[in-house]
Amino acid sequence: MPDQRILYISSEGQAGVIAADFNAFMQLIVMHPYWQDLLKFSGGGKLAEMRRAAIALEAMTADEEEDLEEARESIKSELSLKEPVDAIAALHRAVSTSNVIVRSSFDGPAQSLFNTFTADGSPSLRGYLE
Repeated sequence: MPDQRILYISSEGQAGVIAADFNAFMQLIVMHPYWQDLLKFSGGGKLAEMRRAAIALEAMTADEEEDLEEARESIKSELSLKEPVDAIAALHRAVSTSNVIVRSSFDGPAQSLFNTFTADGSPSLRGYLE
């Protein structure tokens, strides 16, 4: 059976596996459309930091998108997506346990998708944590 993992390559030289398969990827982007920010505010790849960031990002997204839950339910229904058990943990696991190395012809191996920022250090997210 072919490998079904989903590989993401950013324009900033980061790359890695973000989901075990297409279904897990769709669950991730429906439940956490801000998934890239979960990696950005992971404190260097810490699941607990990703969960803290998710609280702030979910609140911020809900403020900006009034029909967020309705849209999620509609997409899940149309695509027959199951409710993910823990999409954040699945993202963390996919990124942190992958043995895939992406190389550029110019810069060598790509950087990790995890960044060192935290939600506490972000002025735009900090207010949503209190």
